[in-house]
Amino acid sequence: MNEKYSGLIFAIASPFFSSIATILKSGATKLLHPLIVSSIGGLLGSVILLAFILLSKEKIDLDKIKSNLKNLTLMTILRPLVGVTVFAYGLSMTEGIKAIFFTKAEPYFVLLWHWLLLREKIHSKHLILLTFHIMGAVILSTGGVLKLGGAQIGDLLVILAMGFFSLSYFFGSKLSNQLGPRIPNAVTMGTAGLILLPFVFVLTPITKLGTETIGWTYLVSYVILFNVIGLTLWFASLKTVKGWIVSALRSLGPIFGAPFAWLLFGETLSIIQIIGGLMILITSALIARVHLAKQKSK
Repeated sequence: MNEKYSGLIFAIASPFFSSIATILKSGATKLLHPLIVSSIGGLLGSVILLAFILLSKEKIDLDKIKSNLKNLTLMTILRPLVGVTVFAYGLSMTEGIKAIFFTKAEPYFVLLWHWLLLREKIHSKHLILLTFHIMGAVILSTGGVLKLGGAQIGDLLVILAMGFFSLSYFFGSKLSNQLGPRIPNAVTMGTAGLILLPFVFVLTPITKLGTETIGWTYLVSYVILFNVIGLTLWFASLKTVKGWIVSALRSLGPIFGAPFAWLLFGETLSIIQIIGGLMILITSALIARVHLAKQKSK
């Protein structure tokens, strides 16, 4: 198969697995505990990635790891330590079917960080799209009834996690160029998992570590689908497909994840929430289109 077409297939398949993984993670956080999912999930994902690295005989350059220690530290704090934990707590309070739509807020946080850190100008068309995107998020979260508490706080936490994830891109791109895609992922996930592990034993009911069989099944399934399959396909797609195309195609995630959430957990959206979700998807697609126009004009 032509590499260009295989890369496109990988880019489409990646959000399929990632969105289903988010639904499973949501189930795991409710049956286990957000800290258990963040810590054990990170450690398990790290072990699996390290196994792939060893099996593929990929060279682990300790000197390079040491020279990139600052970026590895910042990446660890932003993504697997803070971002993943905030995301897990948000998922434990809201429905996975809504969360997969809220993850589409990430491109707007990228715009925000570029404005704050790189002093890039935000165009009026971006602000208009952002306004409609926020309106869609409010409609999806509230269903037309504003009551700040429970699920809606969970929605806010999911969106907040996207802010941390988007900021980590600045350091993730540097690490990927220096160390490759898998080593930084394994190191940061494993480090964050170890840091969170003591809190698991102190703050979570010890009985949940051995009794919630279904929760552990969801957790292991999530790690395999996201860390092993979803991320591998994502990295593979970036070899031949432009990054903005891969990012735009990730908007397909809710299309795959919503039916799965209904089949597994019976989660559904009201008509007004569906309208809000469509507003999120459309504005996400349009921001990708604006980005394309910007790239072509250069």
